[in-house]
Amino acid sequence: MSNDTPRITQRATDTFTTAVEAYVWGYPLVLMDRTRRLLTHRDHRGSAPVNTLRHRSRLATPRDREIVKPNNDTLYSIAWLDLARGPQLLEVPDVEGRYYSFQFLDAYTNTWAYVGSRTTGARAGRHLVVGPGSDAEAPDGAAVLRSPTNTVWLLGRTLVDGEADVAAATDVMERYRLTPLRPGDRADERAGWSTGAVASPHTIGAAGLAFFDELGRALQADPPPAADAALLERFAAVGIGPGRSPSQDAPDGVTRIALEQAVTFGAALLEARDSVRGRERSDRTGSGTGTGTGTGWSYDLDIGAYGRNHLLRAIIARHGLGALTAEEAVYATTRRDAAARPLTGEHAYRLHFPADRLPPVSAFWSLTAYDEENFLVDNKLDRYAIGDRTPGLRYGPDGSLDLYVQHEAPEDGVSNWLPVPPGPFELTLRFYEPRTQMLRGEYVLPPVQRR
Repeated sequence: MSNDTPRITQRATDTFTTAVEAYVWGYPLVLMDRTRRLLTHRDHRGSAPVNTLRHRSRLATPRDREIVKPNNDTLYSIAWLDLARGPQLLEVPDVEGRYYSFQFLDAYTNTWAYVGSRTTGARAGRHLVVGPGSDAEAPDGAAVLRSPTNTVWLLGRTLVDGEADVAAATDVMERYRLTPLRPGDRADERAGWSTGAVASPHTIGAAGLAFFDELGRALQADPPPAADAALLERFAAVGIGPGRSPSQDAPDGVTRIALEQAVTFGAALLEARDSVRGRERSDRTGSGTGTGTGTGWSYDLDIGAYGRNHLLRAIIARHGLGALTAEEAVYATTRRDAAARPLTGEHAYRLHFPADRLPPVSAFWSLTAYDEENFLVDNKLDRYAIGDRTPGLRYGPDGSLDLYVQHEAPEDGVSNWLPVPPGPFELTLRFYEPRTQMLRGEYVLPPVQRR
C-alpha cells in the first residue's frame, strides 16, 4: 500500500494557501456587504433603504459602534446606492466655505471619486452617479460619475465645530439631495430594505467555511475587476467564486479542513496589522508610506486606491473602513510611545508641536483616542478629539503647542487635555487636505513622550 500522506499534505497546503489569499482578497467585499445589509435593515437603529441619503446630525460618542474609528470632526451623511435600479443624482448646495466631502467607495472598498470642497469647490453642483455599462445621459449642468460596481457606499462628511455648530452644519446637510434620475426608478421602499438575519461586520473571522459562501454571493452581485481574472481562476480551483457555496459543495474533507483553517489564519493575519504593515513598509521605497522618522507614528499615503495591494486593502477595511485617500486626509496612528512602549492610561503623555511644525493642512487637523476595539473613549469631559478648532486651546508664547494625553485631568487645567481610558489605547492624528510636505512623507510627527 502506497503512502498517500505526502500527496494529501501537499494538496491541503496548496488549497490552504490559495484560500488564505482568497480570504484576504475577498474580506473587504464581504465586509462591505455585511455593513450594507446592516445599515439598510429596518430593525437597525438609524438605518435607511438603499438609494436614500441618511444624515447623522449629532457628534459621535462611545456608544456608536457601527463603524470602527469614527471621527468627531464631521457629521456624516450616508447612503448605500444600488445603481442596478438606475442612476442617482446627487445635488449639493453652496456650503459657504464650510469643509465638506462626499466619498464614493465601490463594493471592494476602493475610493473612486469625490464631490466636495477640495475637488469640486464650495459652490452648488449636480452629479449623476451611474453604474458600469449604463448609457444614461446627464441632465444639463450635471457631471457624470461612473462607478466600477453597482454597489456604492456614499459617505459624506460635513465639518462641525463642536456642539454649538451642530445646528448650522445640519442645515447644510439637509440641503443635500439624492434622487433617481428617472422618477420611475424610485423603487417601492419595501424593496430597498435588506431582509433576513444580518451578521455583524465585526465577526467575519468567526464565519468559518461559510465566509466563502458569503463571498460567492457578493461576487455575483458585484463582479470583480477584469484585472483580477487570474486570481479568480485560482480561487475557482479550490471551489471559491461567484455563486459558489463551499460549505455545501466542498468535494472532500481535506478541502473543507483547509478552507476552514484558511479563514482562521486569514482573520489572525488581518488582526496583526501592526507587524504586517511594518514588514510591508520595510520592503518598499518611495512616497507610498511614512513612518514618522522613528517617533512611533505610522501612516499610509496609498489608502483608498489599492490597485493590487490586496493585503493593505483588507487591513484598512478591518481597522478603518471608509478611510479617505491621502489627498483628502492622512491618518497617522500609534499604539506606542517614543520609546516603543505600548500606550496605556496608567501613564501620562505629551505631544509637543514646535511653532514651525504644526500640522501642515489646508483644512483642519485633530487628535483622537480610541480604545482597544477602535471605538471612542468614554470620559467625564465628553471630549473625544482635540485639534486646531478646540475652544480654549492654549499655545505657548512662541506659538508652540503641547497636548496632554492621559486618563486623569492635568493639574494645570483641561484646555489641552485629551482623555484616554485607564488601559491600552491608540491615537490617531488626522490631517484634512494635507499639504505637499505631508503628502511627500517629509513632515516629522511629534513623538508621544511619557511624562
